[in-house]
Amino acid sequence: MAKTAAATVLDITEISFSDLVLLQSPEMPADDHRRRRVLDTIATELGRGGSGLLAIAEVPRMGALRRRLLPLSRRLALMDHPTRSQILKKHGLGSDVPLKKLDRSVSSFAKLLKHSGKLAVLEPVNNTESISNGIVCLEKIHDFDGSEESNCDDDMENIGELVTELGLYMMELGILIARACDIVIGGGQLEKSITDFGTAKARLIHYHSELDNIIIREKENSSRKCSLKKVAVKPYQLGSQRRSGSLCPCCIKSEDMTPVMAIKNNNSRDTSVQGKAAEISLLNLWQEWHFDFGILTVLTAPLFLRASEGEKCLISQEYHHPNGHTHLQLCYGRKIFSVKCSPESFIVQVGEAADILSSGKLKSTLHSVSRPLSFTDISRETFVVFLQPSWDKTLNYPGYCLDTEEQSRHNNETSIISNGSAGSYDEDVCMQDIMEKIPPLSSRLREGMTFAEFSRQTTKQYYGGGGIQQNN
Repeated sequence: MAKTAAATVLDITEISFSDLVLLQSPEMPADDHRRRRVLDTIATELGRGGSGLLAIAEVPRMGALRRRLLPLSRRLALMDHPTRSQILKKHGLGSDVPLKKLDRSVSSFAKLLKHSGKLAVLEPVNNTESISNGIVCLEKIHDFDGSEESNCDDDMENIGELVTELGLYMMELGILIARACDIVIGGGQLEKSITDFGTAKARLIHYHSELDNIIIREKENSSRKCSLKKVAVKPYQLGSQRRSGSLCPCCIKSEDMTPVMAIKNNNSRDTSVQGKAAEISLLNLWQEWHFDFGILTVLTAPLFLRASEGEKCLISQEYHHPNGHTHLQLCYGRKIFSVKCSPESFIVQVGEAADILSSGKLKSTLHSVSRPLSFTDISRETFVVFLQPSWDKTLNYPGYCLDTEEQSRHNNETSIISNGSAGSYDEDVCMQDIMEKIPPLSSRLREGMTFAEFSRQTTKQYYGGGGIQQNN
């Protein structure tokens, strides 16, 4: 199998938070043009013919919280294990990966969120009467962005509160999208399934650079010097210019807790174009190909950090997405797509439970996360919230739901593209390799199964003993 492939660049379709707020207005006529346009966008992007992804932009409060929280993931990942354990315990965080494993590619810090049932993300709208005659006043909403910019010394001390606050806001974005999906597909199952359970899992994730793992191993060997002389580190070429004010002033700190994070401008231009090819790695992945098995997954746009040498220690420089991309990859219709989105947006992704509960009207997304090609010093930070139904929720589905999934799998394996012509040999091998890593839905789901049973069976077939991805 080839080590790299050409992926089609996919700019995720974006709606503004004000558009989402508009759908909540009881004064908005059902046949209003703007309302219809927003619902059509959601139906198109999250439905069977879409990507299964949608971005939400210009959300008050949440961008500032993202800029404060994401840099903390690398600090936690590179700490010595006893210090990190104390911080996690103090702030009610756990982990679902083996943090003592020195060559891990991902460090994850998790917390369960409990929602009160009140949509706090809408409070700026309700408090300012920002909707008038169907018009959303975005300026009034953003006047209530109550999240202050980062205080470098305090953010690690407040990490538990930051995870909870941003996580609950992201949970509410998911609830609002589920509500919109219920309008589009009918049935009213998605929002109720999420709110009846009222709990979601949040994960702050650091995707390790090769340099990070060298640092971790050196620390384990009692070497406290962060030297770059042992590592061939290439300067990273930025894909897009940063927006004014969008970089986080939070600091990555050295062993003695001295702030050492630098922010660097880069004037390179993003040469990628929507629909054109972008080279991606097929073998060197941060996260293998998989479907999320919940209802919706809500993600921050990722933050990328580049390590370089300062006068006394290692410095992390903050960049926007390398080459303009998130390094999130999608696979559908025998094509691989490299995802782009604006840095301050929040991504909503459809999971298999939504696919099942909607009787196949929504499309779950097969995805992976690729490493940047040829660079050893780039890490990726993101924050993810997984929305699911209650564990005892019964997953009833019509027969065609599984038939559709299996037909899609068959189409990928037989390599027939939309114009009826056969794909190239390399494409065939690539698709076959990806699909062999995915346990088919029909082997994990049966009529009348609870969500708990489905999640156990899915986890077992992906990662359990004898599972397809058991060593990942």
